[in-house]
Amino acid sequence: MKRPPQKPSDPRKPGPGPGEAGFDFVSSDVGETQAWAVALLRRDLVFEPLRADVFEARLTGRSLASANLVHAQYPAGMRLGRGTPHDNLTIRTVVAGGTLYSVGRQTLAAVPGQGLILNTALADSGEYAQGSIHSTFTLHGEEVVRTLQSAFERPVTDRLDVSVPFDAHSSTGAAIVSMMAAIDAGFRGDAPLASAPYAQRRLRDALIMLVLESFPHRYSSWFKEQAAAPAPWQIRRAITFIDAHTSGPLTVQDVCDAIGIGLRSLQEGFRRHQHMSPHDYLKLARLKGVRAELLDPLSSRSIEAVARHWGFVNRGHFALDYRRTFGEQPSQTRRGR
Repeated sequence: MKRPPQKPSDPRKPGPGPGEAGFDFVSSDVGETQAWAVALLRRDLVFEPLRADVFEARLTGRSLASANLVHAQYPAGMRLGRGTPHDNLTIRTVVAGGTLYSVGRQTLAAVPGQGLILNTALADSGEYAQGSIHSTFTLHGEEVVRTLQSAFERPVTDRLDVSVPFDAHSSTGAAIVSMMAAIDAGFRGDAPLASAPYAQRRLRDALIMLVLESFPHRYSSWFKEQAAAPAPWQIRRAITFIDAHTSGPLTVQDVCDAIGIGLRSLQEGFRRHQHMSPHDYLKLARLKGVRAELLDPLSSRSIEAVARHWGFVNRGHFALDYRRTFGEQPSQTRRGR
């Protein structure tokens, strides 16, 4: 399959075509459109015109904590070829027209009133009908895996096999549509979500868990396992234990052993009383410890040494988690003390 030539493009800037109110990018060139989408989504894509004589794309993209929301109009339609497979979880809702995806021997459709949830690595090809108007929320695969592993404290070793249409008017479908609308509204104008990285992450993770709890996949059985809810005093004891040992080599299983409850019960208790997993609470406590030391004018250790002291061994992951949590780099915190 011949690929259209790609040209460098910045997805945050208007496209080269005639400007149109409400769109970041407007173009009649399929190569430029492909390059814009590749830059925004950070994955290999192959765009082809549905008709040889005409092509038009009108796109708006928003980024949210390793996820992307794209509003798209393709008046003349478009085909999607198979690039390098990426395990990204996409949620598609359609206003007009429709989209088709070939997944093995299946053909999955998204049309007005019926959305589609799909791991794009499973799709062989796709097609957008003429006059197609749709919104797509793309959750990067590594974040989906991280959220699932964090919730259950288990390794995710196999591909997430999600490929299912959903009724946009059902209770679950309406909740998904509402969350996508909230994300969209939160980035318009001077709305606060754009400058609230921790809120972005929690909203993204909530959408991931809603999808994974509501639709079938190879890990669905995890969500059916019932965990005994611990008493509030047990969770308070767990929090006290974590806060006293955050700078040491502490694991969530260590917390379970210390207070005498099972892992799933601890997870359920934190979900009910802290609205986060024990793993996330432990990481947040450690990040707060790092921040307190960076703000201490008497501290002379390097940022890397401080991070290691609080249990962060991967510099890249630490810097990313710190910025997501506090909205600034560790070096900015130190300079501001």
